[in-house]
Amino acid sequence: MLTRRKFIIVLGGVTLAGLAGCSGEEEVAAACETRPFRDDDECAVCGMFIAEFPGPKAQACLRDGRLLTFCSTADMFVWLLQPDSVPQLRQAFVHDMGATDWEQPSDDAFIPANVAVYVTEQPLMGAMGPTLASFGNEEAAQAFMAEHEGRLLSYEEIDVQVLNDLARGHIQRTM
Repeated sequence: MLTRRKFIIVLGGVTLAGLAGCSGEEEVAAACETRPFRDDDECAVCGMFIAEFPGPKAQACLRDGRLLTFCSTADMFVWLLQPDSVPQLRQAFVHDMGATDWEQPSDDAFIPANVAVYVTEQPLMGAMGPTLASFGNEEAAQAFMAEHEGRLLSYEEIDVQVLNDLARGHIQRTM
């Protein structure tokens, strides 16, 4: 007959064995997928509800399986540029604005943030004001810049100075 203590040990062993069968790359890969924004999604940086705002938004899959949502690409980079964020990151995703509408970006148009190209210093506003327009390829970004102007940047080129310049430029234009 199993005593309570032996039962707990056996049950714990069965649970651990079951979890071991679910670990590995397959579990992480499955956990690292975008999903449609919900009405109750809040931005991980500013706390604002996300769903109804224009412009490119972002999502980040963390190594622990959580999914963070961002109201704009600018807020995603604010989070990414924090020293403790990068070790947590599995993959970030942004809307491909060459494949979707600015006013209502489709949640079917996500691309990996690190392969996207970005247009800064452009006039279209995101959820929190100025943002970085994200594109799946340079040709789409160049077409956007032909209409709206701006400056093309790679993922690696976006730093705190770029975000500060983005905000500062907006303040100067509105004064």
